[in-house]
Amino acid sequence: MSLPRAKKNQPDPVIVGIGASAGGLEALQEFFKAVPLDTGLAFVVIQHLSPDYKSLMDELLARQTKLRIRVIAEAMPVEPDTVYLIPPRQDLVVFHNQLILREQGLTRGVHLPVDVFFTSLAQEKGRAGIGVILSGTGSDGTLGTRAIKEAGGMVMAQDETTAKFDGMPRSSIATGLVDYVLRPSQMPEALVQYVQHPFVKKASRLEAALSRNSNPLTQAILILRDFSGVDFSLYKETTLIRRLERRVSINHHDSLEDYLAYLKDSDKEKETLFREMFIGVTRFFRDQEAFISLERTVFPEILQKRSLRIWSAGCSTGEEVYSLAILLLQTMEQQKREVDIKIFATDIDRHALDIASRGFYPDSVAADIPPALLLRWFEKNQDGYLISETVRKLVVFASHNLLKDPPFSKIDLLVCRNLFIYFKPEVQNRLFGSIYHSLSAQGFLFLGSSESLGPLADGFLVLDAKHKIFRRQPGFTVPLEITPLQREARDMSLPSPVLKSRDGKAERLLSQTLTAVLPPSVLVDSNDQILQTFNDTSPFLRIQPGKFSAGLFDLLPQELGILVSSVLRQLKAGTPSVSLQNLDGYRIADETVSYLLCFRPPREPSSASVPEQLDQLVLGRVGDLERELQFTRESLQATVEELETSNEELQSSNEELIASNEELQSTNEELQSVNEELYTVNSEYQSKIEELTNLNNDESNLLRNTGVGALYLDADLNIRKLTPKVSVLTRIMPSDLGRPLEHLSPLPSYPALVEDIRSTLATIQPLDREVLGTDGRKYLASIRPYRTDYNAIDGIIVTFVDITSLLAERREAATNVGRLNQALELGQMAWWEWEVSTGRVLIDPRKATLLGYLPEEFPADVRGVCALLHPDDYERVMQAMRDHLSGHSPRWDVTYRIRRKDRGWAIYHDRGAVSERAPNGKPLKVIGMVMLLPEAP
Repeated sequence: MSLPRAKKNQPDPVIVGIGASAGGLEALQEFFKAVPLDTGLAFVVIQHLSPDYKSLMDELLARQTKLRIRVIAEAMPVEPDTVYLIPPRQDLVVFHNQLILREQGLTRGVHLPVDVFFTSLAQEKGRAGIGVILSGTGSDGTLGTRAIKEAGGMVMAQDETTAKFDGMPRSSIATGLVDYVLRPSQMPEALVQYVQHPFVKKASRLEAALSRNSNPLTQAILILRDFSGVDFSLYKETTLIRRLERRVSINHHDSLEDYLAYLKDSDKEKETLFREMFIGVTRFFRDQEAFISLERTVFPEILQKRSLRIWSAGCSTGEEVYSLAILLLQTMEQQKREVDIKIFATDIDRHALDIASRGFYPDSVAADIPPALLLRWFEKNQDGYLISETVRKLVVFASHNLLKDPPFSKIDLLVCRNLFIYFKPEVQNRLFGSIYHSLSAQGFLFLGSSESLGPLADGFLVLDAKHKIFRRQPGFTVPLEITPLQREARDMSLPSPVLKSRDGKAERLLSQTLTAVLPPSVLVDSNDQILQTFNDTSPFLRIQPGKFSAGLFDLLPQELGILVSSVLRQLKAGTPSVSLQNLDGYRIADETVSYLLCFRPPREPSSASVPEQLDQLVLGRVGDLERELQFTRESLQATVEELETSNEELQSSNEELIASNEELQSTNEELQSVNEELYTVNSEYQSKIEELTNLNNDESNLLRNTGVGALYLDADLNIRKLTPKVSVLTRIMPSDLGRPLEHLSPLPSYPALVEDIRSTLATIQPLDREVLGTDGRKYLASIRPYRTDYNAIDGIIVTFVDITSLLAERREAATNVGRLNQALELGQMAWWEWEVSTGRVLIDPRKATLLGYLPEEFPADVRGVCALLHPDDYERVMQAMRDHLSGHSPRWDVTYRIRRKDRGWAIYHDRGAVSERAPNGKPLKVIGMVMLLPEAP
């Protein structure tokens, strides 16, 4: 299981951010021990480190993985198959595939390095960002988890039951956004499988497959609708496709069809997919400048009222609506006003509403909240922050579906930020019309930075174009969704012209009916493509030479095209119907928006009527262009003003950050951070101490139990250490530690010991001597230089090994070999050995000399030996060997004739057996013994 190694001409490697704190050492060791080589991934480890401590993490991880490990330096490029470790006192971001370090600052406080890196990873890599949360206290990584998921990336978290400290993984898992919850040893396999999926590698795209067959997408929408009651067909298809691609790859399915089969049978997966459709893009005081503008432009007026009704649509997990409530209460206290405030907060995601209604958030939210507001409106406990009761009682949370549930009425301020961007344009227009009617006469609307009012722009006064704050304009007529033609068709109990019927007869009846009642007409879509024509339109539409086009303006004469363009422009702006000379236009809104153009031939043709009307249209078009130009100038001026104020905003942000650090300096979060750092340091030291203790124990036991005497001397030949055996062999005792060796009396059996040691120290050449111990036994004294890990000479080590028994065994072995050779010689016998796989034969020289050959003349392979067999004995000998090799006979036992050097025949009695087999039972080696018989059979 591995990915190809990234090459220079390949895209940047996939970056896996790994966040860990207290207890993270064990989790990281378990994780990297299971990471295969050559995955092509880059791992960036973010830890909470003490600022004045040199981490040993690189050394400790090197024992668990063969991956390259590097401590991050400034602007270090990211390379595949590498582990990067954050240094102390630094935050880390990734930018253009480089790791950028940032000083955390001199003041101590709550630092969230995992959130910082994960957020930058989400911005840099988008859908390719991957985050892993391991053991640690606190909630660092929770905001980063949201950022990665918002960008479409993937997040893993350690199973809480396996974590030494479960704070960080538990906080991330509680968001409901974590894709995998595993123990660290299981993560690498799931990670590599995810990265190898074609949708992740971009080897294939679900969008391309759906462009050829959209039925699977429709099935997915139906499954979700039946499960949740929400119709996602009104959402933008790109959003749905991205979410489906993620779930297909995370569940390791090869196609959307396979995933749909799994989705049908898994309520858990339905719930997960449903919740991923509503990933909460929110945080406290998100886009702070927008809230400042809201305080300045809206609060002074709405707080003049005795009672105030506010609606936050799409409130997600509640951070934004609580931010609004806090600012209202803060402003009321400053102005000493009493206003009855009721805030309705709604969303379709019940899980998010549960979190919002509890009002409890992890420690990491402290990074988003000004310290003064944090102390005033939040209650701190061990696991996070709880919104105060004063704030919570202002807000009523409820489940509400904007697409089908009736809106609230008489709303003074409606907050709906970055919700409409997920809907199709025609759905957005319908919802904006509903919002217009739900606001009070002078109500305010607060939208997200990526949203616009579209055709309802004339119904609102712009208070802040940059931060999307508007006031409702009374008297505006919201465009009707049902045109007169649709209403007429409905009254006739006929389907709308743009609705498709499954009954072909109904469609034909509709077409015939419309053909009968309509003048020459053409139905076009929002892209001006012709969908259908009614009656004879040939006087108005002309097929032009060349490649055929269904575009309306490709078939219209130039004069008529100007007239039609004016009508369509008004219809697309939201006007339900438009009538000009000889032309009527109707806007038809159903599942999609289309436009019906009806041509009426003039009763009294006049060559002057069309030019006169064209002049009026041209003048109208010029006016429209002038207004567009004025709007462009105003937008440009706003952009210039934004650039001029950017330095002031950055300075304000710096001042707020400095104030936050000063406030947090004396809080419990600082103590918690210090505790985590100390725990990390202690874990690494404990691991190192345990390793050194084990090494010392191993060394002592080895030397003590093997009976080896060892004498350690430093560079000045002072005694550093000795084993008990040395005291038995010499006059050196444990009390002599630290004394120079030359101060001791010379050893009677080895008077030249000091001189030999000095010689070895000078020449760096080892030296061995046989000496007689005080116990009368022979010892091998070995003098070697003592080398450090860096190969430096730092003394001498002398070992004494008892070789008395070894010498005796050698003498006995030599005697036995002599006796064996004598017995073989007298018995006219010889041994042989055959390597089956190579055919090589190793023989006792006597096997050759018994036949009159010199040893070098006798064949060295099995083919050569077999060639010496008597022809009448050959097949019998071969069959006997085959029977033994196949296991049919327990041994090789055969008598045969073999050619002597004088061309005569000798008789060998040959016995042998397989001495070594492969795991599959195949024979590897055969050994045997031959005996020369005195006469022929």
